[in-house]
Amino acid sequence: MSVKVKDVKTKAIKEKDGTYSLACSALGVYSNGKNLKDAKKNFAEALELHLSVLREKATKIITA
Repeated sequence: MSVKVKDVKTKAIKEKDGTYSLACSALGVYSNGKNLKDAKKNFAEALELHLSVLREKATKIITA
């Protein structure tokens, strides 16, 4: 199965306490924050960390 980047959706959820959660189930990346801007910043950091781990694993597989 292949997934195109344009097919990957991120959902923003406003929680009952006023905070926000962002979820991208396709990539397994989730974050939250006290407001939408904070949640987006946290999501960007989580996504970058997730992708860096994937890059590292792929590099090890390719160079093995």
